[in-house]
Amino acid sequence: MTAAALVLSACSSTSREERFQRECEEFTLNYCPQRKDSCQMLDSITYNAEDNSMHNWYALSGQLDNDTLFSEKLKGLLYDELLGNLKKSLPLKKYKDAGVTFVYHYRSATSGKEFHKVVIGAESY
Repeated sequence: MTAAALVLSACSSTSREERFQRECEEFTLNYCPQRKDSCQMLDSITYNAEDNSMHNWYALSGQLDNDTLFSEKLKGLLYDELLGNLKKSLPLKKYKDAGVTFVYHYRSATSGKEFHKVVIGAESY
């Protein structure tokens, strides 16, 4: 490859962080809001380059729109389920290879109050 081609390819490439941010924005634009079940709606996915984290924003409605629902037992079960899904996920492999921290926010659909947040760092998956 010539030196000019190397310079041109370096100039046209985007950083990993920019690519992750763009992919999250495109997913949100094309697929959100996305109903997970009768009480859970994925509102958006965002990427924060400052701390290399991907945030999944859920709105809870109906029976789940209740801040007293999140007992320690339920929080543990939710963490285990999210971690298991993350470990098996092939579409998230490039993010896992980059050591992204995955953050899941669960908020009230009516008030916007955050009921619970699950953080899964690279050391866990």
